[in-house]
Amino acid sequence: MEKVVVDTYALLAMAFGELSTRAERLMMSIRRREVEGIVPVTVPYEFTVHWSRGRLPGLKSPDEIVAFFSAFFTVADLSLRDYVEVAILKSRGDEILSSSSDPRLSGRRLSLVDASVIYTANKVNAPVITGDLDLSYVAGEIGLEVVW
Repeated sequence: MEKVVVDTYALLAMAFGELSTRAERLMMSIRRREVEGIVPVTVPYEFTVHWSRGRLPGLKSPDEIVAFFSAFFTVADLSLRDYVEVAILKSRGDEILSSSSDPRLSGRRLSLVDASVIYTANKVNAPVITGDLDLSYVAGEIGLEVVW
């Protein structure tokens, strides 16, 4: 595997020691620069929201968050055209979830961040590392590999 798109869920699970063995190996490969870890710009945004709510005590400032993402990830910026495509994908993802026979999914909606992760993974032709149920289901339904 040369590259992988990383979801916020995986980063939070890493911070709390809750990654699967496979996901942990992959995250360590990103750290060692053996695999390119890619995040859409929405992931640092969502990560920072969690940090600002006190859910990530290890980081002390927004500068440390910027340094963390800059050191370990390629941050994929999204253009206006990309966001239009993300919105279309979000709508499609909502339909996929609502048609699921799994009651845990059928009432759910795909978040903008999850849609941007799926969009980015599709755009760069890479698997997604996440434990997020909604994201995993939709990504799998559209043919993306999910690592967890």
